[in-house]
Amino acid sequence: MDDIDAITPCTTGPSSPCTSTSVSLMQMDDLRSTRSTSPTPSSLRSSVDIDRQRASVAALEEGTNSDPDRLWKRMLALQQKYGCYKSARMEAALSSGNVSRLRPSKATLDLLNENMAALPESVIAWLRGH
Repeated sequence: MDDIDAITPCTTGPSSPCTSTSVSLMQMDDLRSTRSTSPTPSSLRSSVDIDRQRASVAALEEGTNSDPDRLWKRMLALQQKYGCYKSARMEAALSSGNVSRLRPSKATLDLLNENMAALPESVIAWLRGH
């Protein structure tokens, strides 16, 4: 595995953020009892955002015929024009011009797209035109 794809796990030492934010069972019960069961505008908005994010990924994948090379090139074009990814590999591919050699696996491409923010309609239209 390349270092560029490495994932650093959360440490569990004494100063670890994983252990410093523990919540007691009583506090959890208090939180559950105060939670509203009716849908709020923010929860509705999040489902709309999820739908927009899915539409963004679908627009990105249109016309690639599930070919990782084509998808990678579309993602790089999107990154170059709009800067919507946070990826060291993408930056390296764009700056070096060695696009094919730095293409990650299809699974990694999918992970990058899962974390992409929903695109504005104008960007989706741009994608559909290319």
